[in-house]
Amino acid sequence: MESEELLRKAFGLNSYESKLYVTLLGRGMKAGEAAQASGVPQSRTYDTLRSLEQKGFVMESDGVYKSATPSAALGSRLAKFVSDFEAGLEGRQAAMRKIVRELEPLARPVDGEQEPVMLKGLDSITAAFLEVLRRSDEAFLLVRKGLAAKAAFLGVLGQASRRPKQVKLLVPANQRLSRAELREAGEKGLEVRRSDGVLLDMMAGDRGGVIIGVPARGRDESFAAVAIWVRSPSFAQSVMESLDQQWRAARPLRGNL
Repeated sequence: MESEELLRKAFGLNSYESKLYVTLLGRGMKAGEAAQASGVPQSRTYDTLRSLEQKGFVMESDGVYKSATPSAALGSRLAKFVSDFEAGLEGRQAAMRKIVRELEPLARPVDGEQEPVMLKGLDSITAAFLEVLRRSDEAFLLVRKGLAAKAAFLGVLGQASRRPKQVKLLVPANQRLSRAELREAGEKGLEVRRSDGVLLDMMAGDRGGVIIGVPARGRDESFAAVAIWVRSPSFAQSVMESLDQQWRAARPLRGNL
């Protein structure tokens, strides 16, 4: 049953828990009856039912077990996931502030910093993305295939401790952005325009260098998280001048593409 699979994958129930929960829906049973009806071994039924009780999926009264409604059980479970995530995020943010205070002074430029570097993986690219934002007063974003990872990059913008005064986003003329996405981009300080000249994914900062996305190897390949970071200020300035001309010719977005 697809619902049992989703209970396991999306809500963290194990196989026995999902079987017992579905078996008990709409009817009350004693533990032995539930074991027989669900196929869960008798030796595992009691501890599985106790686990379901703790997670809010099952209620017990006088030895009879009943399932909570799916909307109530899953809503409660989802709220717990959100609460746990927020608590973990708060702890990581506090740890980040302490680590940055201690280690940031050690992060001085090293010899050969202007040499290009290969960025492999979305985490590596977003870290470089943050570094370009931190160094720059003005930045351009050209997004083509990278629209598949727009949530990650918008999230990074929200985490930037230092932001450029101006961040300009160019998207292909044939791509669609919803009003909600445009509104979120505006809240993150992005001005968005569409252009026929967006041929690849690129980020350029006036003092942070240029990050160029490497095209995927095949048509069926998903967003290729590989990029080249050229950390040369002179190259960045040259690219910025070219992008500024493209920006002036681009069309502003005020609604759906």
